[in-house]
Amino acid sequence: MTRPPQESFVQHQEIEVPADAPDSFARFQIVVRPMFDVVRLREDLPFFARSSITFLPDVLLSHARTSASRFDRNQRAIARSGIDDILVTVYLSGSFTSEIDGRVSVVEANEIAFFDLTRPFSIESRQPIHNIALHIPRRRLAALMPAMTDIHGFVLRQGATKQLLLAHLRACVEEAPRISTAESQAVSDATLQLVVAGLQSAKRQAAGSAAHVGLASLTDMTDFIEEQLGRADLGPEVLADEFSLSRATLYRLFEPLGGVAAFILDRRLNRALQAITAPHAAHLRLKQLAHELGFAHPTSFTRAFKKRFGMPPHEVRALRSYPDEVQSAAWRQALITHLPLIGAATKSAT
Repeated sequence: MTRPPQESFVQHQEIEVPADAPDSFARFQIVVRPMFDVVRLREDLPFFARSSITFLPDVLLSHARTSASRFDRNQRAIARSGIDDILVTVYLSGSFTSEIDGRVSVVEANEIAFFDLTRPFSIESRQPIHNIALHIPRRRLAALMPAMTDIHGFVLRQGATKQLLLAHLRACVEEAPRISTAESQAVSDATLQLVVAGLQSAKRQAAGSAAHVGLASLTDMTDFIEEQLGRADLGPEVLADEFSLSRATLYRLFEPLGGVAAFILDRRLNRALQAITAPHAAHLRLKQLAHELGFAHPTSFTRAFKKRFGMPPHEVRALRSYPDEVQSAAWRQALITHLPLIGAATKSAT
């Protein structure tokens, strides 16, 4: 009589950094360093962190409780890791503030926020943190959402899509230790489909709050800009002609986004940062990249890039610390490498 094959499960890691350890915050910094620089907000209280991390195909799921902290995704953190993921996060209690380009917004409990890890931002909570997060490679989302434009800072605040995604995330956390390898791809695919639906809903909500008229035009125009970034003449005149809009209407629609020219420049610079921190970027010719992104001259590209990110393109490229072969899963690789070294209580299931 043959035995049925033993069921295997996806890799699942439980981490605890105890509050009574004198170096608890330093240990926590090691874990999150590939993604964030962390600032401790309550020096008068012991620092603690408990987290579970589940490695699904194309999705990293985390569920964490930590002391009050600020997480900074600054230019140096971006450059040293080269992570090209989208972060999806929801705080299950309390609120947090996010800051992007000097703009501060409040995200309440159970609202779902989306952040582009190639872009600078910070998240801060002065209360103990309880959250669920997903880390998804951009390429995976882009395959499901070809017209994915700037989603950095989008917040899904209401609606059936939000409730379904939130319920799914809670269920994934509950079932994480019991997800078999045979089921893992299906769980990952379902998660990605709900995230895409959430992104599309968040995009509509953001566009609706940004402009009460011309919603379809604004969405179509941002998609058009994303596709046409290499055009040196891309600007208000091209958009007005393409969408049969007056200049006045065009400027009114883009005013909440900082203006037409500013939006186009921001998208070009963000695309450049993605290219510079991508695998094999060491062989990228910056002069050619500037031309492909519609910059009239490499000098103007370098000047704009440095103003936007605080460093010229060649310095950002030099700061990349992960070898090309692990770029597509940089944080996953860092976790696997660092967890045995931090001295925290850990338990894994594979």
